[in-house]
Amino acid sequence: MIRPLTRSAWLMLLGITPVYAQTSPTSPEESVVMDPFDVTTGSTKGYMATNTISGTAMNTPLKDVPMTINVITSEFLDDSLVGGLGDALSYNSSITQTNREPINNRNDSWSIRGFRNRNTLVDGVTAGEFVAPQMIDRIEIVKGPNTLYGQSDPGGLINIITKRPQGKDRVSITQKIGNQSFFGTDLDANVVALDGRLGVRLIGAHSTTDGYKIVDGKEQNFIGLVGDYRLTESTRVHVHLSGNETEGIPVQRGTFSFQIIPTDLNGDGDLLDTVDGIAENNVRYNNNFLPWNFTSQTAKNQFEQTSYNGQFGIRQSLGKNVNLQYTFVRTEQSLDMTFREYNTFNAVGSSDVNHSATNNFNRTNAHTLNALMTVETGALKHNILAGVRYTGDFSQNDTYTLRALGPTSERTALAAMIAAGRKIRLDLLRTDVLGGVRYWEDDVPTEAELRSLGTRNNNNNTNYSESRVNSAYLTDSVSLMENRLKVLGGVRYVRIRGQSTNLAGQKTGQLNDQDDISAQGGVVYDVTTHVSVFGNYATAFNPNGFDANNGRFFDPETSEAYEFGLKFDNLWQGRIDGSVSYFNIDKKNVVRSDYNPVTFRADSEISDDNSRGIETELFLNFVKGLQTVLNYSYIDAKTVKSITLAKGLRLEGATPHRFTIWTSYAFDEGPLKGFRFGGGIVRAVGPIQQFGTSNSRYVTENGYTTVGLFARYQTQLIQRPFSIGVNVDNATDEFYVRSRAGVSEPRRVVFSARLDL
Repeated sequence: MIRPLTRSAWLMLLGITPVYAQTSPTSPEESVVMDPFDVTTGSTKGYMATNTISGTAMNTPLKDVPMTINVITSEFLDDSLVGGLGDALSYNSSITQTNREPINNRNDSWSIRGFRNRNTLVDGVTAGEFVAPQMIDRIEIVKGPNTLYGQSDPGGLINIITKRPQGKDRVSITQKIGNQSFFGTDLDANVVALDGRLGVRLIGAHSTTDGYKIVDGKEQNFIGLVGDYRLTESTRVHVHLSGNETEGIPVQRGTFSFQIIPTDLNGDGDLLDTVDGIAENNVRYNNNFLPWNFTSQTAKNQFEQTSYNGQFGIRQSLGKNVNLQYTFVRTEQSLDMTFREYNTFNAVGSSDVNHSATNNFNRTNAHTLNALMTVETGALKHNILAGVRYTGDFSQNDTYTLRALGPTSERTALAAMIAAGRKIRLDLLRTDVLGGVRYWEDDVPTEAELRSLGTRNNNNNTNYSESRVNSAYLTDSVSLMENRLKVLGGVRYVRIRGQSTNLAGQKTGQLNDQDDISAQGGVVYDVTTHVSVFGNYATAFNPNGFDANNGRFFDPETSEAYEFGLKFDNLWQGRIDGSVSYFNIDKKNVVRSDYNPVTFRADSEISDDNSRGIETELFLNFVKGLQTVLNYSYIDAKTVKSITLAKGLRLEGATPHRFTIWTSYAFDEGPLKGFRFGGGIVRAVGPIQQFGTSNSRYVTENGYTTVGLFARYQTQLIQRPFSIGVNVDNATDEFYVRSRAGVSEPRRVVFSARLDL
């Protein structure tokens, strides 16, 4: 059972952000807030957005921003989304999921243009945590580095825009039911008061599912409250409060074990050599004999994830040329989990057990102050954005393990439990899996036993770590030649400080205190009314960690990236919009560490990396009622220089060819008026590297094709808008490994009914 939100949790929430329910796009006149710092659903045309907030931190037409920005609109999410955030990006090009669920915004969950991102922004702030799909209005993906957001990932960033109050009273109730015993209810209520000066929106969601694994199940509860208040004609206040609790069995944490298959890597006829640092008799691959519904968990393994998000913002207009915005964000997230894991089956078909208990806690406070100034100097019009941001992050993580092949104390503890009559399994055999042994009914150590008898994994007995990021940025967007030429320039100063504290309360290691200045520049030139050329160049910086071998910090990561291409706006009488671009990214001093399941330690490698490719996003509207989104990306991403064995290794998650299409048709007259249907295809061509270090270079996904379908019918019930629909995800039941042993879900069918009161 999910525990109700405590009184202290509700008090913490008084100050936070929005939610996603199945709602139609909001018209511009329905929006309570519309200013230079806000983008609402009023700036969309079905699947296509016209404006963005993420590229320049101000409300700007997409065609005027000199970079590739993909926007996933609320209508697209409504039609395509069956699962959570992991599925929301499925139809975008050059993005691949790289982490297993449960996903939260703190994980390095995505590869964008070949480089793993560090976090996902929520309303432009890196302090975001878990965001329920019901709270998402749109998702903006900025490709390439950007000067506005502190630590900048050279591949790009993901910015979730949450929902805002609408301009009229409305209540929407959505009921969903599907296979895997899925049952969900969403509530979306909007109230306008005080002669339109106050807008309040309440969004709630409850869902349960049995899942598809042998032992599975999840319950999720979410509530969000968001309000906008026009204090004066020039002052607006925004408040967002939300909380989410999820409880279930951590099936994705021990989902799909790997296996060792001895392989003659150099073709000399024996298995005695070491090639690229890998012993031929110890080559690891994705598993090929486990059933799709395999999980190493039992009903006694549990996880609970709790997230709270609070946001307070105030916007002040100082005349028509100056606008100020201050935002404070407070987030907390905790994950408490026990899991059993059989990581790798050896060459004879045996995998030793790892029992773990882990608790992660993260708290973030972020303050942002932006000033937008419009200045004219002769024939030039400047939109100048100056801002500062402070982010303080507290992170605590402890993990205790009992392993069959761990230290003597761990083996002794497990042996004592078995001697006492506990049915605890030390090894899982391939013959057990194929022979029908009911390994999911085994006993497992309790969380208390794991914490009292297990080994704490944290290095140097670290209790918690803290980091502080201070950044200042300045950008100037200039219009020339009667607005045919737009020039963007920006600089960012960032200082990042971090240090850990041990269990005795003492600071450990050296203070990591590094700073740098990065810059970006770009131009957009309107060749015609409907076709523009654009180009950009940007640098990025991120400090590396401590090198225990020499007692100094690794040199920081630095990157340079450039991109050029074409943008289309209402081309061919409004039938074609979108962009096509070429990009090149160089990143130096990349320090990557990945867990080695054979040695039970992390392997680290240092390299210089390069990613280059082509990316296309087109919106096609050839026939009235028919809209299509067509995406394609080609990525050649690999290490180009390395002092270790990583040279030539493809970058994790970089999909060589990724093609997606989503289309729908709506009848607006005749007997089928109100009926919409459509679907999409994702085709990924591998090999897709699934780890970042050489020891797992043969763990790849060769590629996959998956299909999604939907149908929706809008009518009236008791003289109220009423719709029924069905979504089918992975309609062809395609099995593939989407990320680090996190496998795809089988076909999902979800029926929905929505009533607007």
